[in-house]
Amino acid sequence: MTICAKCENDVNKVYDCDHTKFKDYCVECYQELHYNLTEESSC
Repeated sequence: MTICAKCENDVNKVYDCDHTKFKDYCVECYQELHYNLTEESSC
């Protein structure tokens, strides 16, 4: 199990990218981050 850097939950799968500063994010936190990024750019 891996710990999500944002919500600190134990998760099976994590994602990282330049937006997360290459820290491990769970699926929910990762999707939320990218959703917020796309919403900000579309305004």
